[in-house]
Amino acid sequence: MEREHLSDILLLCVSVIWGVNLVAVKYLLGDLSPVNLILVRFITGSLLLFLLLFFLEDVKVPSRDMWRLTLLGAVGVAFYQFFFTFALKYTSAVNVGILINMSPIYGGFLSSLFGYERFVKKRIFAIITGFAGVYILMTKGDWNVLARGDVAGNVLALFASLLWALYTILSKPLLERHSPLKVTAWSMTAGSVLLGFLVPSFFDAAELGRLSMTGWTVIVLSIIFSTVVAFFLWYRGVARIGASRTMIYQYCVPVFAALAAYFILDETLHFSQLIGGTIIFVSVYLARR
Repeated sequence: MEREHLSDILLLCVSVIWGVNLVAVKYLLGDLSPVNLILVRFITGSLLLFLLLFFLEDVKVPSRDMWRLTLLGAVGVAFYQFFFTFALKYTSAVNVGILINMSPIYGGFLSSLFGYERFVKKRIFAIITGFAGVYILMTKGDWNVLARGDVAGNVLALFASLLWALYTILSKPLLERHSPLKVTAWSMTAGSVLLGFLVPSFFDAAELGRLSMTGWTVIVLSIIFSTVVAFFLWYRGVARIGASRTMIYQYCVPVFAALAAYFILDETLHFSQLIGGTIIFVSVYLARR
């Protein structure tokens, strides 16, 4: 039971990290293109993870699991990041934020379908309630925001949401045989190798050369915390408390993003966002019981 409580605390830390990272990415996109930023984050992050794995554990993985880890990296790193980035290109960040957060709904049903977890009524209620909280928080009371979004961008965001759910669910059998660090390191390395094929077309070293010292500090912290630490803790959560319970903590990310934007960027915090955030935390509390 104590171990489960620790998992809940660490997953809440992941939500804080990814929430603050959204503000960091917003800052970095003033100087870097989206795909260039993804390449730098994940290729560098995978190298750091593999270095940690080399010093802390045995790096070897049975050949029967290598293709599964490669598939995991392709789904959760390469393809997910591709769909997510181009969704942002074609539709609003609000629409992407709402639709991406449908992944706990997909994840709950897929986890039940694959026989990993029993999808109890209480958790169904918590997941749907949490999504309602996300919708209220993201739209700030503007209920028709999705209808005004570009259809292509919305579809890409829905695919990205499904890919993130699959990414989390597919890790479950691997985490029964390997440590969270090993699964994180190998899957991210596989996904980064696939992303590497985009380097000739998208990587621009000149952009990095123009980054200020503040920009470099932000990108280094983003790589360490958002890519290395948070992904490891995410997999640890899946291994300890299951996929659907882990995924509901994704709802907390926009809450902490809104708070970070308020304190760091001086953005307005609307009353509807406070209501949405309260609903989200209540839904997480219900899901973890």
